[in-house]
Amino acid sequence: MSIRISAGKYKGAVLESPPSARPTLSRSRQALFDILESLSPNRRLGQFFKEKKIIDCFAGSGALGIEALSRGASFAFFIDIDKKAIDTIYKNVKSLNLELQCRIMKGDAYKLKSSNKYRSEICDIAFLDPPYGKVSIIQTIEHLKSLGWLDFNSLLITEEDKHHTENFSHYNCIRKKEMGDSVFTILTMM
Repeated sequence: MSIRISAGKYKGAVLESPPSARPTLSRSRQALFDILESLSPNRRLGQFFKEKKIIDCFAGSGALGIEALSRGASFAFFIDIDKKAIDTIYKNVKSLNLELQCRIMKGDAYKLKSSNKYRSEICDIAFLDPPYGKVSIIQTIEHLKSLGWLDFNSLLITEEDKHHTENFSHYNCIRKKEMGDSVFTILTMM
């Protein structure tokens, strides 16, 4: 399955997707990014992501992080446990000459450990799109926060099966939007 970048510097670029991934549908990804761009005070394309560091957890193809880079993010970290996903992310990043703006990490975002290889950096935006019903988003957020990847200023964007959502009542919900069988939630920590 191929995925197309919807806006920004790499608009129209086609990315590959690994067989293990459940890619966010193009129209859902476009709508999500339009919502995020609308959070920018001047609502100009690329202003919301300008100079932001992104962490794309359970990255699959890396489409969410690459879309953010296309729209002006300065750096993206990609985490996935599946080797085919990691290989696909490398291929997609290389096809767009983004190697210097990315770090790709093989591991489980839910259990990632600190190491010299995976030194943490606080990210401005985190995409959390785990396999539906298999990983706790809240526990993943708390784990990444404890390692220094996230803090109270980080914006958290989650994607879940709309029939099985987690209770984010201990977070500040900025926006929630159902799209097809998915629900996207934009949060910050309280």
